[in-house]
Parts: sequence; C-alpha cells; structure tokens
Amino acid sequence: MDEKSDVYSFGVVLLELVSGRKPVGEFGDGVDIVQWVRKMTGSNKEGVLKVLDPRLPAVPLHEAMHVFYVAMLCVAEQSVERPTTREVVQMLTELPKPETTEQGEDNLNEEEEEQQHQESPPPDLLSI
Repeated sequence: MDEKSDVYSFGVVLLELVSGRKPVGEFGDGVDIVQWVRKMTGSNKEGVLKVLDPRLPAVPLHEAMHVFYVAMLCVAEQSVERPTTREVVQMLTELPKPETTEQGEDNLNEEEEEQQHQESPPPDLLSI
C-alpha cells in the first residue's frame, strides 16, 4: 500500500457519495463501482447526471460534477496518473464557480435547473 493506493480508495469513497451506491455487489458479477461509473459516463464529468444519487437534489450540479471529476482522477487505472493526496485536497477546496452566460445568468439546461430547484430539504449524508 502506498499513497496512490490511498488516493484510489478515496476516489472510490467519492464515487459512493456521488452515486449513493455501494462499491461492490450492485453491478453484476465482478463489476465494481469504478467499472460501472466508467461504463455509464464514459469518464466524462458531464455524465455525472447518469449516476448522480437522486437523494441529492439540493447539491448544485457544478459541485457534483467537480467531486465526480476529482473521483475519476483518483481512480485512474495507472497509479502514476493519479493525483497526490495534497493535490486532491487542493482540488476539493478550490471548487469552481458555476458557469455563467454573458448576461451573468447561470448556464443550466432545463433538467439541471429542475434538479436544483426541487423543494426537497438538503440531504443528511449520515442518514444515507
């Protein structure tokens, strides 16, 4: 075990948080959460909507996409391609601002807007 193994494991935890799924046992024979997410999203951060836990309606989409992006970096197949722990912390603390249009309005499609404006209370991660 080394730092890059720890980073991979942390990436798995991030994928569990974003998707609301367990790391193994829900995807079929020999398929884990990392393989499932890669298949569902093509490792594209915009694909997070395909795996996003529906119990997280109050989480801004740009934040979920950023956490998903960091998770995918952490679970890179080649350990040399994974970030260091320090880099992971830096990426997670430097959350990007939501994309805006030239008029200053949020640049969200209808599905994203609907997801962000649902009346559900914020989820309690401890109850998930």
